[in-house]
Amino acid sequence: MSSHPEWLPEGHVVDSDTTNFKDFVDDILHTYPCVPTKVVKLYYFCDESNSHVQVCTDQDLVAMFAKHDANANDPPMTVGSIYANMNVFRLALAQHSVKHEFEYDIETSEPGRFRAHCAAKTEGCKWRIHASMMQDDVSIQVKVNPHIHGCASRRRRGKFKQATKFWVAEKVKDWLVDDDEIGPKELQRRIKDEHKVTISYKMVYYGKELALKQLHGDWYESFNNLYRFKAAVEEASPDSFVVIDHEIINEKNRFKRVFFALKACVDGFLNGCRPYLAIDSTFLTGKFRGQLAVAETIDNWSWFLERLRDAIGTPPGLAICTDAGKSIMESVTAVFPSAEHRECMVHLVNNFKKSYRGKVFDDNLWPAAYAWNPYYFEKHWKAMAEAKPAAVKYLRDNHNKIWTRSQFSALSKVDYVTNNLAESCNNWVKGHKGMHLDSLLDTLRQKLMAKFHQRRKLGEKMQGKILEHIVKNLAERSRNLNMDVIGSSNDIGEVSWRGGSGYRYAVNLKERTCTCREWQISGKPCLHAIAMTTSIRNEKLEDYVDMYFSVEKFRKAYEGIIPALPDKTQWPESTHGFFMHPPLLKSTAGRRQTKRFKGSSEGTSGRKGRHRCPICKQLGHHWYTCKEGDPNDIAEMLAARGKPKPRKRKPKEPTTEASGVDASTASGLATVKMVFPPETNSEIAIVPAKKRKKNPAATISTGIRMSGSGSNQVVAAPLAIVLPPPEVQSKEIKQSKAK
Repeated sequence: MSSHPEWLPEGHVVDSDTTNFKDFVDDILHTYPCVPTKVVKLYYFCDESNSHVQVCTDQDLVAMFAKHDANANDPPMTVGSIYANMNVFRLALAQHSVKHEFEYDIETSEPGRFRAHCAAKTEGCKWRIHASMMQDDVSIQVKVNPHIHGCASRRRRGKFKQATKFWVAEKVKDWLVDDDEIGPKELQRRIKDEHKVTISYKMVYYGKELALKQLHGDWYESFNNLYRFKAAVEEASPDSFVVIDHEIINEKNRFKRVFFALKACVDGFLNGCRPYLAIDSTFLTGKFRGQLAVAETIDNWSWFLERLRDAIGTPPGLAICTDAGKSIMESVTAVFPSAEHRECMVHLVNNFKKSYRGKVFDDNLWPAAYAWNPYYFEKHWKAMAEAKPAAVKYLRDNHNKIWTRSQFSALSKVDYVTNNLAESCNNWVKGHKGMHLDSLLDTLRQKLMAKFHQRRKLGEKMQGKILEHIVKNLAERSRNLNMDVIGSSNDIGEVSWRGGSGYRYAVNLKERTCTCREWQISGKPCLHAIAMTTSIRNEKLEDYVDMYFSVEKFRKAYEGIIPALPDKTQWPESTHGFFMHPPLLKSTAGRRQTKRFKGSSEGTSGRKGRHRCPICKQLGHHWYTCKEGDPNDIAEMLAARGKPKPRKRKPKEPTTEASGVDASTASGLATVKMVFPPETNSEIAIVPAKKRKKNPAATISTGIRMSGSGSNQVVAAPLAIVLPPPEVQSKEIKQSKAK
């Protein structure tokens, strides 16, 4: 709760939740200095007792704030009431009218005086009020208010004209401080619950916009303010990256894009983190529907990745995971040609299901991605190739970035097959994406500062060599292992599953390898390495975990200090020499989108769009497949409607647009590609030639499409079809008809 006493200058806010009596008095003396020898006493005017009450203790201060808070909901309009300025008085009068359910008409409204009367004057209400400026030329005092209201309530007449956008802004401001993503409908409901008045959606919308402007500043000036944020960050944290790019349009410098990376984050990534980056984009929900983030062009992605390369360089073993967008894929390949480029499996599956579906893909596509060993990957690949050759050809042509663990490099020690890290980051900041750009960057800095401080304190308390949750997980996995270990030496052995499955793996503890490849990829011992390690006396599992999971690396990742900055009004002035105008964005029709559109495979939280069975009234199936309903009802429905005809769906031709990657350009730009198993005969598509109406005994040529490595041409190969003589043929036809 915040309180604004009338005697303090405008804009001076006192936090009643944290201020004590001593600090409150010191604040007053700082604003109004006096002779040190004088005794200062603090009083406030109480409207209930119509007297001045002295404040001597913290309890008295709490009582004063409580009464002031009560006055905020029903500001006094008695003669002698004083307000800080004319704007404060007008808002107080509007709140007074809402509280007492009457409307008023304004006769005079000037900077120095205000006069109004009840809107029900024609019905006999004599209420009127007059307020004017005091001798300090700022404060406003009520001078005339001789009558009380005698009119009926006007709250239920649909439109309450005193509830303006300025009044709405004042009432919703505290709610927006906690969550600036609250929509107008929710604010409309809260206002009705608290103030018992219905405000139009449009008025609440404009009030919210005004409140956000008062809280975060002007959207138009926020882009120019980025240079002040840049100066503040670089002054507090040298070697941080705040790069602002602009373009000149009609002789005006307009914002284009910004890159922001704090030095502590860069150092933490290079010194304590695995060399792995999950890259994705998210849209902003502020003005003009966040078009600042939707322009995913090759130019924008290349610019961003080049700035990223300037910040982190090219660490050894760097792996980058992205979705299947053409722009980001080509840009990553161009800017980080030596990096291991991985493709998010979720995006791959979503694109794949647009053209191909079936149980064989459900059983083998994801397992192929999770396979650690090339043998198992090829096993699942072969099952899909035999069932649908066109499907695996689609994967060859359109998804040639690495998406299976069996081909991950062993340098990064990251085994993720999805881009969930980027999705987690998006969820982390989604409540702030409606803020102005300067406030958004400052808020992200604050969140990082708090996160680093929390993790740094956690790292100081840690003990041991390896992170505790890693050690616990390995200990849990070591239990109930049904394996046999046959040692070849102190470090080398064979581990096989009991029960005659035939699967056996070679483990080398010294080199930290297993033929299943899980240990090399993840950096943590696999089940076979765990079985062998626990079979040797005095060996500890944590001694075989990669140092990326050590307490030392964790501490290094968060040892940097994120700078603490004052509010934006105190940021240093910038000397960039021009005014940064906002970008030229098209304001489109419709309501502002604040949530991303979900893909067809993600599902929704509600039941909208699901079919309801007319027999059993349950969701998710049709009447002719109902298993819960009465069989007699189903039989009657079948007799009335008939058996439904099966739908014939033509399979979509796979196109490169489905994944956003052009096969011709992707294959040329790719530096690190998927290594697919050799093509089998089942993957060779036979395209029959056009039928001819000549002698059926003639030889028919067909075209066989050879899609081997480096060749995608159609090669004509003779295929002879030898038919029997005409008389034998007709005899065989008669016999077949007789049968």
